[in-house]
Amino acid sequence: MIFTAENILDSLAGVLKDRYPEYPVYDSPNQQGTAFPCFFIFFMPSEIDAQVDERFMHDLGIDIVFVQQRNIVNGNAQIHAIARYLDENLEMFPYSDGSGETALVHTYERQWQNEDMGLHYQFHIRQRVAVPRDKVFMQVMEENNAHVKNK
Repeated sequence: MIFTAENILDSLAGVLKDRYPEYPVYDSPNQQGTAFPCFFIFFMPSEIDAQVDERFMHDLGIDIVFVQQRNIVNGNAQIHAIARYLDENLEMFPYSDGSGETALVHTYERQWQNEDMGLHYQFHIRQRVAVPRDKVFMQVMEENNAHVKNK
């Protein structure tokens, strides 16, 4: 299975669309034409640590932002309902790389906050990935003319 940031976005958008099909999901700020209420999915600072052989630990920070019109009736209740849904459905979520296979991805350090009548639901994904590298085998063997020096 191939682990990519784009596939993470698509998989998370699928989780959101399952429950809220009428809310658009954006992966970048939309200056014009944004339909409210909606979700944005942003990447937060991430880290990649080298491990043994061709393996890396990828710590990917995610921020799911729910935005709605300001000062609407029951707006705060809607934020709490969405936060509860994300708490219940993002401990492990189905990840797909488009090949038809799915795997469950575990999330870490989940937290949310209500900020300016919007929801910020933040978490980390820690996934061990392998990056195959082209191995360079010896092409030419040089002759070593070394010998023991006599005194």
